[in-house]
Amino acid sequence: MHFKHLLALCMAIIAVAWISSDAAEEVGDEAGFVSVFNGHDLTGWSYGRWGDVANKVNKGYAAKDGILYCTANDGGDLFLDKEYSDFDFRFEFKLTKAANNGVGIRAPAKGDSAYTGMEIQVLDDDDPAYKDLRAVQYCGSIYDVVAAKRGHLKPVGAWNSEEIRAVGPHVTIRLNGATIVDADLDQIQDPHILRFHGGLHRKSGRIGFLWHWSRVDFRNLRIKDLSEKSEKH
Repeated sequence: MHFKHLLALCMAIIAVAWISSDAAEEVGDEAGFVSVFNGHDLTGWSYGRWGDVANKVNKGYAAKDGILYCTANDGGDLFLDKEYSDFDFRFEFKLTKAANNGVGIRAPAKGDSAYTGMEIQVLDDDDPAYKDLRAVQYCGSIYDVVAAKRGHLKPVGAWNSEEIRAVGPHVTIRLNGATIVDADLDQIQDPHILRFHGGLHRKSGRIGFLWHWSRVDFRNLRIKDLSEKSEKH
């Protein structure tokens, strides 16, 4: 066989092997994850409460064509019915201009999840309305507790992929493939933070989306239960 032909054949074999390896890694990476949104209604989800007042008329979220979206005019925090302790939660989100939302984790269904549990900020960082925020308020941050590394959020209208992994006190957040938070909650000693964020010590709770008067779309919601009880089963 001509050397050039042999070289081309070898390169093709290497390319196929590389692609196959990547595909296998991607499939393996999703092993154990379970979809938590059926694409057309809110089965498995329920609205939370702020204080003793129900969130308006429970219209804050809707589902259509594989998208779970927060409406701009109604109210409500939407939580998964099941509680989780240790988990890996993956999803995609798309922002509108100046959009503000959040992911509540280990939260009770009642109260402000940013304090009674934890809130992972979802925000249009680049909008001028947010130019004077503190570092712990930008997208991907554990709200008011741990600041996320910035610069990995895609422009408004593009889909972002996010992963929130919580194992004991260790919380890791990845945005579009980059690790933007890697925190050990046991190392947080600031008395001001500890005073207002009792939810940092919760061992389990709800996972959900926290409404802030703006349209945000979510899709491909899936979770892997990492608790010892789940792994035993």
